[in-house]
Amino acid sequence: MNLYELIDTVNEMVEKHVNGMRKVTATELGLDKRCGSAWVDEDTIVCDNDNSFDYYGGFEYVDKGCVQVLGNYKFYSADDSRIADAIECLMENDEECETE
Repeated sequence: MNLYELIDTVNEMVEKHVNGMRKVTATELGLDKRCGSAWVDEDTIVCDNDNSFDYYGGFEYVDKGCVQVLGNYKFYSADDSRIADAIECLMENDEECETE
């Protein structure tokens, strides 16, 4: 397997995992709409590795130990308070929708 085949394989594996996650807009996370969309679970935000969340979402300040890049995707762990706050914002919005 050459390097490019490995990259393709990694991207395919990540895509399968990410497709099982909930896709949300940045505004649902309490972030600038220019970030676009992301995939979320209870302790992770995953986005395309295009730096829009870093620039428009303020994620450039996330502790580097809480950020992993895998293929074309960037994973942010809720171990960082900025990420935890964004996930909490989403959960609070969900609860408001359930009570209406």
